[in-house]
Amino acid sequence: MPAGPGWAILLAVQLGAAPAVAPRPLYSEVRAPPEAPASAGSGLPELSRLAEAAIPAVVGVLTSQTAPQGTDDSLKDLFDKLHDGPRKGIGSGFIIHRDGWILTNAHVVEGADGVEVDLGGGAKLPARVVGMDGESDVALLKVNPPRPLPIVPLGDSDRIVVAEWVMVIGSPFGLDHSVTLGIVSHTGRSDISPVGRPGTYDFIQTDASINPGNSGGPLLNLRGEVIGIATAVNATGQGIGFAIPINMAKEIVGQLKERGRVVRSWLGVSVKEAPTDPGIPTSGVQITELAPNGPAASAGLKVGDVITSVQGHEIRSPARLRWYVSTAGVGHEVELRLKRGGDVEEHVVKVPLAEVPAQEQARAQARELLGE
Repeated sequence: MPAGPGWAILLAVQLGAAPAVAPRPLYSEVRAPPEAPASAGSGLPELSRLAEAAIPAVVGVLTSQTAPQGTDDSLKDLFDKLHDGPRKGIGSGFIIHRDGWILTNAHVVEGADGVEVDLGGGAKLPARVVGMDGESDVALLKVNPPRPLPIVPLGDSDRIVVAEWVMVIGSPFGLDHSVTLGIVSHTGRSDISPVGRPGTYDFIQTDASINPGNSGGPLLNLRGEVIGIATAVNATGQGIGFAIPINMAKEIVGQLKERGRVVRSWLGVSVKEAPTDPGIPTSGVQITELAPNGPAASAGLKVGDVITSVQGHEIRSPARLRWYVSTAGVGHEVELRLKRGGDVEEHVVKVPLAEVPAQEQARAQARELLGE
């Protein structure tokens, strides 16, 4: 559903430890120590302790943009007058590795000529955009700090439940290290497209206050783990904000570090939500079309098959299938579980994935722009 003009984009950053020669993650998934005591009578952890632990790893992301390249001097002068010099932007982010790796939204740094990271206390460092992925709206930055930086651990966004308490930290309207609190209002919002930007989204909805400048900042659970990246808010409503699940970022951060972009893999199917029987809960997506000679067709999948999981991940919507498949890796063999016809037992099929053909990529982009 395309967004209306009331949408405002927010920015957020996260640092993470990148995989070295051994298969180590670029980020820390060590659980935060459960030492924050509960507030008297509330049953909640002491929120000030959680905020105090996370704030040092939350940064401001400052961007500047001069006149577009190729413009003549008169247009450049007009651009500078309209913007009172280089155009500036501010967002948020968080550190995921002590060596200076930071995550934020792609829209925060997209088109910027210069990027700085504000560590707080007047300390600013120039940042390099190592990689970004517009489809998921995630970007990876790198700074060269004089000393190891504090980090915030990453949690598991697949374990989020509705009404769970969450905390947002960022720089709304440039007010650095602002903290807001709310709950998870909904999960799996795939029909949200901030400012009409096409992409693969599976947003966490929250009523924790998110404003322009929060984009790229962390959404934290009450264990002090990042479970989402604050991304957008509907300015025409109240208590309606959205965050990218952190698991989506974890699945692509390695490619952003190594390649600067995400090379998407392809299954070669079109799907829809699986039909349901009254009173019987159903998960999975049903294949409606197979690409001739594509990976799925070559592996023996058929129109009408219902895919229920990919690599052990339950498939609840076409958007989740696209995401898991597209980030699995070209040439990687994935295990699908599927239901076929009236068979009682699920079938297990292993499919080597291919790179998305150029014509398929163009067709998918056209469908997204048309809202299909």
